[in-house]
Amino acid sequence: MHEDLTPMLYGVMAAIQEVPGSGQRQLASRLGVDAVTLGQMIEFLERKSLVKREIDPNDRRARQLYLTRRGMDLRLRLRPSLLAAQERILAPLAKAERTALLDMLARVIEANDSYARPGHGRRKPRRRTDLPIDGIGRRQ
Repeated sequence: MHEDLTPMLYGVMAAIQEVPGSGQRQLASRLGVDAVTLGQMIEFLERKSLVKREIDPNDRRARQLYLTRRGMDLRLRLRPSLLAAQERILAPLAKAERTALLDMLARVIEANDSYARPGHGRRKPRRRTDLPIDGIGRRQ
């Protein structure tokens, strides 16, 4: 992608444009990424002058996110090539099949949303008594 943008960064920009003034935490939750990772992505987009953060007038600790003019222009420039790529990928399917596929994928993603949340599925930390003593799994 142009401007060193990954598909995820483009998605972050799209989500910001969709709901201008979103808070970072709300956006992280909506996208299913942890706040630290989103913060790093926002910093990258800010350095590229594609996104700007403004202090939330209702909570001075929070930041609201907006696309800059440059960010909006870049999204508009990239959109035709992204739509063309999507068209190439879905070309083997009839229009009704495309609609059905996208609907089914959306339902699968929504139904499994909790699995994408940070921390889900991680192993619980082992207690000290659970650790092997001799280094190969045997307690002495």
